[in-house]
Amino acid sequence: MPGLLQIAAALAVICGILAAAPALAGQDTAVRSLPVPVTTIYPGQVIEADLLTSRRFQTTPQSLSGIATDEEQIVGKESRRRLIAGRPISLAVLSRPVAIRRGAAGIALYREDGFSISTPVIALEDGSPGDIIDVRTAATGAIIRVEVTAAGELAVIHE
Repeated sequence: MPGLLQIAAALAVICGILAAAPALAGQDTAVRSLPVPVTTIYPGQVIEADLLTSRRFQTTPQSLSGIATDEEQIVGKESRRRLIAGRPISLAVLSRPVAIRRGAAGIALYREDGFSISTPVIALEDGSPGDIIDVRTAATGAIIRVEVTAAGELAVIHE
């Protein structure tokens, strides 16, 4: 059985090297609480605080790159991909919630000096509050630029 003892010794050495690998690479490991979904979050779903909890993970500075480390980075954002319960959340899959979708109807408002005009429009692209997008007027088919202010509310850009 000397072969078995040699294998066991080799495994012990390998396990020791693997356990020391982060320290050998100059990386400080730490246990850190990260926000994770309580349940699966689906694409297009806006993330609310009650959908999150904290879970402790062994981390290194490199392992935190691109990962949400605080709930404030997540709450109010829309998920572009399915988020699995209990797993850290990549910042790359989060975006501002879309207020109006391409092809959706909305109302474009033009305001100036107490005077306003509104017209029904169709969005030609997705838009979040603050975005400037193109829309087509339902009446004439003209394309105009608007700023998205809220769900279905669009302010005509003064040009």
